[in-house]
Amino acid sequence: MFGRLAACVVFVVIAMLGPSAEAADAPLSTRLQAIADTYLAQRGKIEGVSGVSLFVDPGAHGPVVEVFSGTDGLPDARPIGARTLFQIGSNTKHFTAALILKLEAEGKLDIDQTVGHWLPQYPAWAKVSIRSLLDMTSGIPNYSETVEIGKVIATDIHHRFTPAQLIAAVYPGDNLPPNSGWFYSNTNNILAELIIEAASGMSYKDALERLIIKPLGLHDTFYSDGPYPQAVLDRVPRGLYENRECLLYQPTPCTQSTLAPLVGHDMRAQNLSWAGAAGAIIGSPRDLATWIRALFALRVFPQKQLDEMTSVVSQKTGLPIHDVSPGDPIGFGLDLGRTYQAPRGGAYWFYEGMTLGFRVIFAYWPRYDLVITAATNSQPPEGENQFGKMVVGGALAAMRDAGLLGTAQ
Repeated sequence: MFGRLAACVVFVVIAMLGPSAEAADAPLSTRLQAIADTYLAQRGKIEGVSGVSLFVDPGAHGPVVEVFSGTDGLPDARPIGARTLFQIGSNTKHFTAALILKLEAEGKLDIDQTVGHWLPQYPAWAKVSIRSLLDMTSGIPNYSETVEIGKVIATDIHHRFTPAQLIAAVYPGDNLPPNSGWFYSNTNNILAELIIEAASGMSYKDALERLIIKPLGLHDTFYSDGPYPQAVLDRVPRGLYENRECLLYQPTPCTQSTLAPLVGHDMRAQNLSWAGAAGAIIGSPRDLATWIRALFALRVFPQKQLDEMTSVVSQKTGLPIHDVSPGDPIGFGLDLGRTYQAPRGGAYWFYEGMTLGFRVIFAYWPRYDLVITAATNSQPPEGENQFGKMVVGGALAAMRDAGLLGTAQ
């Protein structure tokens, strides 16, 4: 894992969990409902969750199906439903990468330009390319794993950070362990945020809203670099933080996490400025599926930029690969996860974004024209995250057993 503060991507083995014999004869919506209900019943207490939202878009193979289980976990205990919103964590990153690529398509930047070209205030990273920021091969340390940032958040979840303050926690990084190959760092996306602002002449928030959210009609997708308005928070469930793992840059041996004071607390109203362009969007699984469809359907930028976004490096080596494979199954595009699971799923795009109280997943199988998104409301104890395996894996198996995956291309 990438530490407790990383608005991170998590790759999971999506097991093909088939429904029971009784469920196999039921309508797809009933099968999916059973999957969400079973996850909540079996894992709710262990993982600290009170509700689940699951959205399945089978493309040409049938209508979308949306199911919900549980409540928002708040004192008035409202059911999870279509209006419920979640912190989507590092799913924010592919919105950030898309903004960079959209600006490239408009001739305002080039992803092979450098940090030095756009942000001369960081000369230690002058030769780092924008491309390497987005595919996580820059080697730049991760601010969200530092004791400095962790202490501030553990003391005051409403603290408002600026991008410069986040970057300063790891710049120039001489006192932190060096990185090579592929290394997941939220700092990459905060630097990309500043480049977007310099190239577009807009704030990151304005660029996101004007260039992506509004044109695509993402009515349940919101971004704030400070406190979220109450109208948004009223739709967000309790988000429970239950992870005691130490931060990556804590001195070793580590006996207690810097974030230990937050364990057992609700993070729904946390100021997400600590995550910024790396993880601060709040949205719905339905909107996330709409976004993924738009991205791959060339409704965001031309084919050249999609080809750049889907060019993959190996997480083993950080080197470019043609695609993931059984021998090298986990890759990374420009802020897009790519993984290979045999035998039924094959290669697919995947991201699990996580904040201190939420987990949100998308999985997209082009060969099946299938998008699955799901959300729940906790960061569980280390080693206890079964959300992708049970919910997404279960949904894929339900689609297969219903004969709705079509013929793989």
